[in-house]
Amino acid sequence: MFMLDRGRTRAVRRRGALLASAVVLIVAVMAVSAGSAAALGEQCSGSNVRGLGAFLQYRAQVRWGSSNELGFNGSSSPYACNGSQGAGGKPEVSYTPTDSATALRAWGAQDGARHEEAFGFPVRFLGTDIAPAGPVGEEGSMLNKMHSALGSDVVVVPVTQTAIAIVSNPPALPGHAACAVPRINATQLQKVFSGEIKNWRQLSAASDSNLGGDCDQAITRVAREESAGTTYQFKHYLDQVNPAPLPCTGKTQRTWSQLQAPFDGEAPANTEWPRSAGCQEGEGPVTTVAKGGEGEAGPLQFVANNHGTITYASLPEAEDKAPKQIIELHNGAKFVSPETESGAANCGAAKYPLPEGFEKGINVDWSQVYGSNPKIGEAAAAAYPICTLTWDVVPANAAGLFGGKVATTLRDYLRFLVFPEGGGAGVRSIGYQDLPGYVAEAGAIAINQIGGEEKPEEEEEKEEEPPLSSTGTVLCNVQPEYTAGTLACPGGQQFTSQEIWGSVIEPSTFQSTSGPKLTVTCNDGWVAGTFKADGTTVGGGLAGMAFKGCETSLPESPEAYLYLEGTPYDAARFVYIGGLAPQGALALARQGGGDVFLVLQGLGEEACSYRATFLSSQMVNGTPSRLVIQGTWELNGGAEEVCPLALQESAQTTLQWAEGPLYIAGQ
Repeated sequence: MFMLDRGRTRAVRRRGALLASAVVLIVAVMAVSAGSAAALGEQCSGSNVRGLGAFLQYRAQVRWGSSNELGFNGSSSPYACNGSQGAGGKPEVSYTPTDSATALRAWGAQDGARHEEAFGFPVRFLGTDIAPAGPVGEEGSMLNKMHSALGSDVVVVPVTQTAIAIVSNPPALPGHAACAVPRINATQLQKVFSGEIKNWRQLSAASDSNLGGDCDQAITRVAREESAGTTYQFKHYLDQVNPAPLPCTGKTQRTWSQLQAPFDGEAPANTEWPRSAGCQEGEGPVTTVAKGGEGEAGPLQFVANNHGTITYASLPEAEDKAPKQIIELHNGAKFVSPETESGAANCGAAKYPLPEGFEKGINVDWSQVYGSNPKIGEAAAAAYPICTLTWDVVPANAAGLFGGKVATTLRDYLRFLVFPEGGGAGVRSIGYQDLPGYVAEAGAIAINQIGGEEKPEEEEEKEEEPPLSSTGTVLCNVQPEYTAGTLACPGGQQFTSQEIWGSVIEPSTFQSTSGPKLTVTCNDGWVAGTFKADGTTVGGGLAGMAFKGCETSLPESPEAYLYLEGTPYDAARFVYIGGLAPQGALALARQGGGDVFLVLQGLGEEACSYRATFLSSQMVNGTPSRLVIQGTWELNGGAEEVCPLALQESAQTTLQWAEGPLYIAGQ
């Protein structure tokens, strides 16, 4: 009885602490409204905005920018804009993924000059896993250069946190059983990526440590080709494990922290790893850099398809691209997973010391705020040791630079993101974790600094963002040319037909993530529809999309067939994104609204119906042009003992018209 009473007392105290934290955040967010009302408009009275930033945020930004019940335009949160809050507007927010360094470079973090023209659209906020370093008054610092480029103080807002997962695909040697390495400790992980451990059999968790055994193969490390925020955070963790200078890093040996820098000429330290043919004598290749994929997709797909490889990636991307290859990592007390049973990042115990000057909210240097701790298990036994914040960046003088309506939406959107029942609720089931209350409060203080001197009304009307469905999109018959900061169709080469179609070019996969275990692999399929040159529909719009020739992992159901339900999608549209891949996207919609549904046939007498909870269809110009589809689907109808409760989709199709590839441009 006494122990039970103590437990109840602790629970009451904990609930009280959580409630107090929530109240503090609500007060801070309310202060945002009061503090910025003079410069900005009423809630939800702003215009559309588009951001540029880290791949780590991409799945979150897609969810946040949606009109479903978890998105900015659909949530019932008092801080959303679903048409019933504030002025009743529904300003749209979109996001183009790239690496953190490229995003920061767009606003001058490298050289003090803005470079937005390369993306073909006005960048209104940045997403980054590398917080811009200061102080702002120190010449040459990132904050100093961004301040000069923008002519404004800088607001840096933490928006969510996630884990960095370790993803591996151990050897499968001919004539041997498959090698298993389900976990790794911190010391051995650091030695793998420094090149000191070269063979899978050297790992303590390897299923066979014998020379010539099942695991006797060289380890191939796979890393991001470009300077990346995920690499920046991962190398900090490795530096915590081993802060000493590393062999094979040049004449002057460097530490992991010295290999973090995102900017450094043509070959930034961020992209360098301990390696050299002369230095790393051993048992085969030690390092390879995956190419052929945007962001983390390249390394993850390379590891998923090649035995003997290992990489690192943000948990949301790892769960999307290589869920079966994620392994446990030791936290100083025991081996733990980066993901909780609910699908959130296992980062609830991560500690982030607030940076100096956070209470001012402007030009705050978050660059030394890390969430990784190799020994976090000593304080929280089940906690994962590599976690990180990720930030959105806007100018404090957003109204002066972009106009009051844009600044109003930036304030409203960021306020929605930091609130736990807004942005937090939207993404905690797809590999992210709510911000700690004190971090969210610091973010709310920063949001309060967004404002500036509003432009005159007539100027602001010229600057207002066009609707995302407007004709800032042009479909082309031939490869577009890069002109004046955007892709443009050569004269007279706009899309003149109406019919487009495509076929599956790589095996499409649908994997269960909840419920009965299932993998469906489809080697054939099609997509077809009718569209105008401005990317909008004509006739029925997207007539259909189907996947056939599908094999399942179930011996009793070897064949399956999948297709989009509810076609045609008569309000579908192509949207131009920018000059770098992906150049565009295909948005699925119907005139009457509603969700997107997928049907899976072949598992039994009754079909399985699924509702899309996340769906990304990106267009990449090329020969052929491609539609790259990533999606997550939840069961909407069907027998739960047969149908998986959730599916994860990865597919690619061509996009073409009667005489060749279809292209997308902005002019």
